[in-house]
Amino acid sequence: MEQKILELQKTLKLAGLDALIVTNPANIFYLTGINNFDSEKGFLLAVGADGWKIITSRFYQNRVDAAIGRQNVIYVEKGQSMSENAARFLENLQNIGFEKENVTYAQFEVFRKAMRKKKLIPSGGLVEQMRQIKSVAEIALIKKAAAITDKAFAQALNIIKPGITEIGLKRRIVEMMQDMGATGGSFDPIVASGKFAADPHYEGANKKIKKGEMVLIDMGARYKNYDADMTRMVFVGHAPAKYRKMYEIVARTQELALKDCVIGAPVKRAYDNCVANLKKYGQDEYFTHGLGHGTGIEIHEEPSLSPGGDGNFENGMVFTVEPGLYYPGWGGIRIEDLCVMGNDKCATISKTPKHLIEI
Repeated sequence: MEQKILELQKTLKLAGLDALIVTNPANIFYLTGINNFDSEKGFLLAVGADGWKIITSRFYQNRVDAAIGRQNVIYVEKGQSMSENAARFLENLQNIGFEKENVTYAQFEVFRKAMRKKKLIPSGGLVEQMRQIKSVAEIALIKKAAAITDKAFAQALNIIKPGITEIGLKRRIVEMMQDMGATGGSFDPIVASGKFAADPHYEGANKKIKKGEMVLIDMGARYKNYDADMTRMVFVGHAPAKYRKMYEIVARTQELALKDCVIGAPVKRAYDNCVANLKKYGQDEYFTHGLGHGTGIEIHEEPSLSPGGDGNFENGMVFTVEPGLYYPGWGGIRIEDLCVMGNDKCATISKTPKHLIEI
């Protein structure tokens, strides 16, 4: 924990900042180990050049005291605000950064009032850049989350049949992951059957799954605040020729994309090559999202394997590789694996087989 704070303090110096007010719950957890995801912005973390403080209510004292030493905590007294306490802690500092992606205008107004004699500087991605390189311990937790995901999917295959609803299957998937040790899902699972599989982020309904339909299942377990992510396809009945052809194209594209995840290579190049490969089949216009995203404390992190992706593949990165094809009125096919870059090569964490599944 202290090492992460020290690294951030060095980053602040390079960015010309005297301090940073951290409000993103994932960043607060990463830097302090405090689980604050349910706090409704009930925590601030103020990191200065020579020290840091968690600022919160005594409502959370039990969990805070269990995670960090009291010397790094400011409990807000009645009638005070977290921002006022942060201003007092940072009173000798002038250039104060704040996480622009995570602060609403209303919250900024509170900061500005409390810190009216200071210069507030919108800053973005400072902690997120640190988070994209996972430690050995973090990777172990993600692998555990992925193992739960694999096991839950295998069990889900036993209950997929005509008549089960998309919502019902989603509920059962989450229950199975929790029974296996997960706190829940990394996100609300996607269960999209038939033509609704054409919506990459379909929310699901009480629609019954029918024989002769494809079913797209995008799921992931959350284990000790680290996420997994995987997508597999199931066909209820005997898959027709068109489905088999499209499935083979996606599977082959993913196979090639995984080979493009090479240490030192630009992350954007893997996306570009994926599009180029789909273009050979005349299907590139039906690929409507990025090739993948980092995964860790949040389900979507850096790096971004997309047209706007920055940087190169580095050891310690954990990310998805998920090409897909989506045809309005017909359906969609996506195959997604969770991967880790280590020992200068890409390894797949997801272990569920990727052959065409018919049930």
